[in-house]
Amino acid sequence: MASPSRPFLTSKFQVGSAKSDKINFSLAQKVFHSGDVPKDVLEAKRIVQKTKQANILGTEPRGWNASTIADQKIQKDVYKDLKRQLLKVRAGLMDEKVMKPSKMHSEEAIAERFKYVVAATGQGPIGKLSKTWFNAVDERGLCNHSIEPDWPDWNHSHSCHTKEDKRHAEGVMQGKEKRRQQMRAKSTVLDSTEYVNPVQSITNINDRLRERKIDFQDLREQFKRELKVDYPRASEERLQAMAQRLLGEKLLADEKVARFPVHQESFRPNLSLTTQDRRYKEYHHPGTWSWNEAEKRDGWSCCLNFGKDSRGCEYKVVNPDSWCTIGFERSSGVAAAGRG
Repeated sequence: MASPSRPFLTSKFQVGSAKSDKINFSLAQKVFHSGDVPKDVLEAKRIVQKTKQANILGTEPRGWNASTIADQKIQKDVYKDLKRQLLKVRAGLMDEKVMKPSKMHSEEAIAERFKYVVAATGQGPIGKLSKTWFNAVDERGLCNHSIEPDWPDWNHSHSCHTKEDKRHAEGVMQGKEKRRQQMRAKSTVLDSTEYVNPVQSITNINDRLRERKIDFQDLREQFKRELKVDYPRASEERLQAMAQRLLGEKLLADEKVARFPVHQESFRPNLSLTTQDRRYKEYHHPGTWSWNEAEKRDGWSCCLNFGKDSRGCEYKVVNPDSWCTIGFERSSGVAAAGRG
């Protein structure tokens, strides 16, 4: 009698499943079969995703309140007023907050950058990001326009046979010819007898410097001999430079002596002649001349001075040249007051 067949476990092939016979998978295979995920994990994931959805209209059943406090004074049950909630929804107060677009990167600026990248690289669309196609040859005349909008346009055409090209060439020729005639015309303001052109001016300066070097050659050689003693290890170039510097300083000193013969003389204006200070002090006693019972004699009550004609203990500065801007209550010229 034949033994009955037993239902052995058979492998079932599922793409991305760990229950198949295949053990090694390539790095490009990223499929993960949902049958390998436990049911409790899937249920927990579904609950979490559901709790993330806002129940604004209150259509979902409320969760079970596990609190055992029955006194409403201690803990109140949270029940939303559905009518008030619907009014808030209609008014838009319960809408989710949406991030406003950035002011630094507007849609136009991003589109312009896409066009520039397409024209610069020549790789066609930026479809991975913008999902739109651009003409890499000429989207907005990029072949005619430069990067900066302030720069003049570049005419890349090499054609010279069309009417527009001929008209453009004639305009350029007329502009250059007009400028050439304007530059060649003699100016009525310029005095040709006194005018020295730049080439002649530079030539005169070079000739003057050359004559100065020839005239003071002996003095410069003397400076070099003296510097050779002070700096025996100096090179020839350094000696020449130091001698030239000393010669220039001597010529500047001689020119200064020629212009200002007197060493102590100064050509600054003497301000003491025009800014004389005519202010003076007036002394007075702020107290009274009365009988002093302690000293048994008359005296000033402010400073106890026993001379009636003595100089006052306080003073005020009087400037006769000042403007009177303090009103009619005081005398003109009073600038300050103090104690003597």
